[in-house]
Amino acid sequence: MSVVHRIPLPVGATPMVEVGHEVEPSEVLATRRTPRGGQAIPVAAPLRRSAGDAAACLIVQPGAFLDAGATLAENGTGRVVRVPEACILLGYDRDDGTALIAPLSGSEPVVGHVRGVVVSMDPDAIEVRVGGALVGGVGGTGNAVHGELRVAVHDPAAELRAGAIDVGATGRILVGGSRASAETLTRARAMGVAGIVLGGILDKELRDFEATQARRREIGGVRGDFAVILLEGYGKVGFDPGLFAWFQRHDGRLASLFGADARLYVYDAEPAPARRMLARSGDRVIAHRRPHAGQAGEVIRVLDRLHAFGSGIVGRAAVVRFDDGRTAIVPLANLEATEAFPVG
Repeated sequence: MSVVHRIPLPVGATPMVEVGHEVEPSEVLATRRTPRGGQAIPVAAPLRRSAGDAAACLIVQPGAFLDAGATLAENGTGRVVRVPEACILLGYDRDDGTALIAPLSGSEPVVGHVRGVVVSMDPDAIEVRVGGALVGGVGGTGNAVHGELRVAVHDPAAELRAGAIDVGATGRILVGGSRASAETLTRARAMGVAGIVLGGILDKELRDFEATQARRREIGGVRGDFAVILLEGYGKVGFDPGLFAWFQRHDGRLASLFGADARLYVYDAEPAPARRMLARSGDRVIAHRRPHAGQAGEVIRVLDRLHAFGSGIVGRAAVVRFDDGRTAIVPLANLEATEAFPVG
């Protein structure tokens, strides 16, 4: 299976690849020069024109990228205004006869963080066809990263703890269980872990971690990229056992994680277990709300009539036998049916 991944390009980026090119996750797909600050360049005075008349002497429009020494304006009699360094023309001030430019920084790489084949290009983006499985999450944080998958817990209900992260995790994307603490995320970042895959996380833990990272960035103490993806939800949400087993079968595979987009690609992988709403009798399901959050089981039957729950809400429900042996009546809205694809 394959999916097309779109890599946005910043304004003024120069592509380094062509359609049909096979790219690797760490490959530079384009380069860019970002503007830094602003600088006023006299135009009217060097051309010996009034501020208003000098506007007609500009030979480029605002937004244009100019190389060092490029002509900005000329009056037709040999007088020329050139820019001192590579820049973007921001505008012209008709009151004082100056042009405002934004000097450009040194060349910076645009890395795609995916492996695949370039299928299309335009000024705004490069599209790459990725061969592998796509796992979508409900949320995440951080930049794009890539690395080998490593399942770091033995049970989908387990918490990923700081003590489980060692030097062997450097550069890896760790698959945790039901949750992780801010301490665990901070240690993972410090140990050079590329990213973490979790069932869920408490909002406070994620806020505490992000606040810590923001403080460290202010003092220049954060290096490298790091990403987190949440597959089930926020809070104490369990990890779907079927999906966890799928990760175990793909331990060691190369993966690309886009935290802020909640997308995870696993290369050369079988399709991940799919989900659908409105479970039916006989379906394998995963529950998403307490008191059964994250637990898997089987629908024994869907109730014919509306059911009144202890919370006072009345709605459609199903009788579910969970894998731990307990049976409960659960709202259909809190269940998702899992559809596992055959292995091999």
